[in-house]
Amino acid sequence: MGEPAAQRLSYAEYLALEAETGVRHEFWNGEVHAMAGGSLDHSLIAANMIGLMFSQLSGSPCRAFTADCKLWIGHADRAVYPDLTVVCGPVERPAHDANACTNPSMVVEVLSPSTEDLDRGGKVRDYRQIPGLSTILLIESERQSVEVISRNPDESWTLRTFGPGETLRLPTPDLQLSVDRIYAGTELLNPAAAPESPAQ
Repeated sequence: MGEPAAQRLSYAEYLALEAETGVRHEFWNGEVHAMAGGSLDHSLIAANMIGLMFSQLSGSPCRAFTADCKLWIGHADRAVYPDLTVVCGPVERPAHDANACTNPSMVVEVLSPSTEDLDRGGKVRDYRQIPGLSTILLIESERQSVEVISRNPDESWTLRTFGPGETLRLPTPDLQLSVDRIYAGTELLNPAAAPESPAQ
């Protein structure tokens, strides 16, 4: 996220700001932050995830939404844009924002150095309080590492980490995701494709 607005905004003012600027912002208890751009690898990882989700969720009651899907977290007074959101069944929307959803089954964050602390901290904490959310994926963008945070039947959570050559198997929704395919085409796998630093 970028710098917060100079003063706290009501949610109605926040919606008006988004409509006026055409820029996505995240909202947290009156603080508003413009969404920052990511690296090319960050963008490619997110695109790979959408492709993998589309192929595996086809024909199921679950759908994958891109980073344009806003998620309203009512208990935290927070609106965020995960890199990918999976909703199983009809989309539920808050009364005050017809362009947001409230019932994700899974959220995915592709981590950037500038947002990693926030994503791992406050966002994960708030995500874990969403009823019905079963899985949180945290995908590193500067090394091959995927963290799976899964809700257990007793409402506790389990963290597992996967690396190169490994496959994630998720029960809800039913998915098998290859770490190598998540990172396919990135400069992490093909360092020769990375631009050279300018000569000093």
